[in-house]
Amino acid sequence: MTRRRCVIPGTTYLLTRRTTRRYFLLAPDARGEANRIFWYALAVAAERCGVEVHAACMMSSHLHVVLTDVEGRHPEFTQHFHRTLANALKVARAWPEEVFNRGGTSMVELVTPAAVINAIAYTIANPVAAFAVRYAREWPGPQTSPADVGNRTVNAERPPHWFRSRRSFPTSASLRISMPTVLDQHFGPERARALVAHRLRRLHHRAWNTARDRRLSFVGPRRLLRMRHTRRAKSYEPFGQRNPRFAAAGNVRAAISAIARFRAFDTAYTRALTAWREGDRTVVFPCGTWSMRVHHGAACHAPP
Repeated sequence: MTRRRCVIPGTTYLLTRRTTRRYFLLAPDARGEANRIFWYALAVAAERCGVEVHAACMMSSHLHVVLTDVEGRHPEFTQHFHRTLANALKVARAWPEEVFNRGGTSMVELVTPAAVINAIAYTIANPVAAFAVRYAREWPGPQTSPADVGNRTVNAERPPHWFRSRRSFPTSASLRISMPTVLDQHFGPERARALVAHRLRRLHHRAWNTARDRRLSFVGPRRLLRMRHTRRAKSYEPFGQRNPRFAAAGNVRAAISAIARFRAFDTAYTRALTAWREGDRTVVFPCGTWSMRVHHGAACHAPP
């Protein structure tokens, strides 16, 4: 049974999705095809579903996006984004099977401003943490920087792969890398970017120290562009890791509040679902209910 989703408008998340069996299906290429497909698919999905993107990085075997679900439609966004991205990559790389693994998408709610800063820095530093490049700015795939948050707009033309015969997709799309509202309110744009850059430097140094201790070398952008998408990641990855529901960046009070909120949601959802199964169609589900509201027309409490 999948985890019940509590979809509240205005929530900020860290999205993570992995490729099937850790193949390098998202790896950058010398012609930049994967980059164009990623930015176009992300821009179209974000515009259609009312999502604000704050940071993004597409690694060879997984991707990260920090976003704010303004309209409370992130399940639609992930479905549209991953579907178009996967179909276009399958055509571009002649891949006959699925692109993403069946484990689903990880959506970690960021409940504090510090958690948002950590998530943005983590997304940007991911190529360095994976020992792909020494500096995040050297990553040849889709990437953002601390200076991009609130300042950059990505303009993407419609790629020829898969999109050509589908008139519902525009010829071009624009994606604004926006500043999270919570960071703008707490710190202001300049201070927020400085905090992200400071956290990024710490993550860089941590990766460099680990590489030195383990006697590892960074792959480098030139070798990365020559890697085939049929390769697989070989680094050790524990099986059965927990998929966190939220991140509080060490704020115990915020974590306790989030736990209480999720428990109250699950309790209210269970009671409403039991009444629904017994034939009561007047039952009201808790605020944030997604599947019952969208697919079955159930009534829900209004969002705060």
